[in-house]
Amino acid sequence: MKRILIAGLLLATQLLGAKADVDPNFYIFICFGQSNMEGNAQPEAIDKQNIDNRFRLLATCDFTSPKRTMGNWYKAIPPLVSPAGGLGPTDYFGRMMCENLPQEIRIGVIPVAMGGSPIEMFDKDKYQQKLQQNPNDWWAILAKNHYGGNPYGRIIEMAKKAKEVGVIKGILLHQGCSNCGDPNWPNMVKKIYNDMLKDLSLGADTVPLFVGEVEYKGAGTNSDSGACSSHNSVVAKIPTVIPTGHVISAEGCPGNNADPWHFSALGYRILGSRYAAEGLYTLGKQYPYFSFHNYDFVANKNASFTEKTRTMTISSAGNGLCFWTYPHFVDWSSYKYLIVKLKKQQTVDAEVWLYGKTKSINYRDTINDRTTIVIDLHNLKYKNNVMDPSKVYKLAIRGAKAGTIAIEDVFLTNDEQEVTAIRNLETPATTFRAPLYSLDGRLADREALKPGIYIQNGRKFVVR
Repeated sequence: MKRILIAGLLLATQLLGAKADVDPNFYIFICFGQSNMEGNAQPEAIDKQNIDNRFRLLATCDFTSPKRTMGNWYKAIPPLVSPAGGLGPTDYFGRMMCENLPQEIRIGVIPVAMGGSPIEMFDKDKYQQKLQQNPNDWWAILAKNHYGGNPYGRIIEMAKKAKEVGVIKGILLHQGCSNCGDPNWPNMVKKIYNDMLKDLSLGADTVPLFVGEVEYKGAGTNSDSGACSSHNSVVAKIPTVIPTGHVISAEGCPGNNADPWHFSALGYRILGSRYAAEGLYTLGKQYPYFSFHNYDFVANKNASFTEKTRTMTISSAGNGLCFWTYPHFVDWSSYKYLIVKLKKQQTVDAEVWLYGKTKSINYRDTINDRTTIVIDLHNLKYKNNVMDPSKVYKLAIRGAKAGTIAIEDVFLTNDEQEVTAIRNLETPATTFRAPLYSLDGRLADREALKPGIYIQNGRKFVVR
């Protein structure tokens, strides 16, 4: 009896010890899909640098280069998914999650994906039939070579292993071109999602699903880019079928200019950061308003943005735009001012645009020769419409013609000292009257002053 009691105590101690090894600050995400999730772009030098050691990869197959063994954790250096893959959205999802969460939080990913794979290959009740019907297709060969012919089974196997050391916080999916336009696709995704939750003893309320859009029409310079863009109307139905489903926009993510389906390296960085923004949203965190990564401050086709120097370059076509987008709208109503500071005067007829709850331009301000632009967030008017600062969808800086805009900083403030720091003109003439400015830094007409606060010689005065 004594031996049985001792054995029971030892077993209980071991179980408690095993449970104690689970780190609640190790957030783990399952990532699955087809070639875009597998990663189709060649990683560039920047993609293998400055990777936080907190971003971890659970290898779901064996690699030869770099050398990795299935079931072991590694620093998340691309390629992450398989030896056949490259840079994908998972890379910058993990990086940006680490960058915007406290230092004690680690991020782990469990990636399983095959180029060209139909969604049925992740259905535990259909994958065998699909393999039998298409034994020589590329995705079938990848499934057999990397995942023992059962991709779904590999996900569950590795996820159970991951649960021994961390907490699964979400599931990322990027797939659709092989099922382009199929109206039943959202329901097929729902079944797979529910199967995963059940087989891993997880709850939908704590493990949301993040589904990425496919390449938009015209995302690349090739005439057939975005050939499956029509599928995005199907992806849009995910939240109506899966209440805990979230759609990740691919709008503005550049294609690779070579084929109709795949993004460029920059496109994957943008898409990955958007997955992260939505992941942070579900965790109750706000993605930074003004991240100056060139995959967050996104340029349209007539512009580019150099992160290191914070310089926008507008092409000869003009009408170049760089912008931050806030899918859930951001609330700036607790701040008085939005400040845009330039390093030098711009020469491209630049403007600041704000988009409101209608997702259209609700405010615009011409920069002219100012290098400090102060925007009163509680007096946003455009074409007789008043913009609500609690519903900001997008902030853009636009150049109408070729040239550069060098940005020093963009921020929100309630500090009156910031808005009065306007460079005043000086002159030896005793009769000179210092120019009069409104709070947003614009020259004011002395003969037509409206009620408000004005600045002259660095001092404020009120017109009532």
